[in-house]
Amino acid sequence: MARPLVERLLGPAPSAEERQGNAGQAALVLRTTPSQQPARPKATPAGTPTGAGQHVDVADGVEDLPPALNGIYLVQRGETPGWGVTHQRTMTYALDGTRKGYVPAGSVFEYRGVRKSSKGAMAECAVVENGVPASPVLLSSQDARMFTGSYTKLSAKQLADLQAYYALSGKIAARKIELLQAAGAKNPFFAEYQAAHKKLTDHIDKAKALTVQRDKATELDRIRISDQLREMKNEEGRLRAAYDAIHQKFREWKAQHANELERPENDPEVQQWTQQMSELRPRVPGLAY
Repeated sequence: MARPLVERLLGPAPSAEERQGNAGQAALVLRTTPSQQPARPKATPAGTPTGAGQHVDVADGVEDLPPALNGIYLVQRGETPGWGVTHQRTMTYALDGTRKGYVPAGSVFEYRGVRKSSKGAMAECAVVENGVPASPVLLSSQDARMFTGSYTKLSAKQLADLQAYYALSGKIAARKIELLQAAGAKNPFFAEYQAAHKKLTDHIDKAKALTVQRDKATELDRIRISDQLREMKNEEGRLRAAYDAIHQKFREWKAQHANELERPENDPEVQQWTQQMSELRPRVPGLAY
């Protein structure tokens, strides 16, 4: 009796044959909106396929299960990633630490493990190229979003939308850096500030490399390197004081002329790409950040 009132929601009433064929089967209709993220489903009995007996209505008529129903979530503390995607252009390194080259934002990779380095936590992974994982490399964990499960559980459309979303994220990050550098170049202390920053960071990197070398050295070499590190510690103090002084001048000028500098978020390209990301976000619920 109620069907005429809800026919637009549930669709036409099934025929007698369809009702008989579907006897005993329950259909769960899940509707997602851009403002709602699917909750993690409760565990199902062993042997029950993920999403069995479930139907998902989506605006374009393509029945793609929300990633959450396939066990795909943003990794939380204590969870092991299965795969990930870069959200900005990032440098990759061989397993021995030598540079390999850049991969673009939106690159999907299989996660293999994590390694510590002087540059922070590095993810050991295999970047997927033309559907095939390449040789393992290292990339910064900060440049990627990590997820549970497997990207192979996503439909081709979902995966394409996800890569497009993070490719746009990378374009925005690169554009903002470009705009900030242009604004910084107007600062009369910019060049001196950059030079001081490079001197300090190069000095710190050299000290870290020497520390690793000292820990592996024999007794006599260890004493020599330790003496060198003590001298470098004193030099680091001088370099840091010089950097802090010029950085302060740089920030003061920037604050005094803030109204003269264009804000990156007001850039037309940044606004356009941000809007495109907003349109893609509901297509990959729970995976877009």
